[in-house]
Amino acid sequence: MKPFEYYIKEKSVRKVSVDIELAKALKKDLFGRIEKAIKLDKKEYSKIVFESMYDSLREFCDVLLALDGYKSYSHEAAIAYLKNYGFDDAEIFTLDRYRFKRNGSKYYGKEITEEDTLDIDKFYKDRVDKIKSILNEKFAMR
Repeated sequence: MKPFEYYIKEKSVRKVSVDIELAKALKKDLFGRIEKAIKLDKKEYSKIVFESMYDSLREFCDVLLALDGYKSYSHEAAIAYLKNYGFDDAEIFTLDRYRFKRNGSKYYGKEITEEDTLDIDKFYKDRVDKIKSILNEKFAMR
């Protein structure tokens, strides 16, 4: 994955005013979507759960971007931005792999398996405390 600055140069990201209200709305959406998704049967609703969890993780990226005064027009750029918040290359690669899988499902009819859904669920659960901590710290600064 390319560094975040690449996406700025390519105009996939632009500098904007900090938008705290947008960030609050996105934060509410991300946790609401996750709460609903994790209650669904992962075998029967694997595609819905996977896509919802991916979209929630991307919304986390968008919250950070909004709080830091950026607007991204690229999921890749939003994911790359996590490097600024201590996410390592393996975590970023994994999220990008989920992006690719979600796009395949959403736009090309590719299958999302129960295993895929269990994988993204574990990824989220292993990082939920980190995500909440980052968000709590960011919002406390506002």
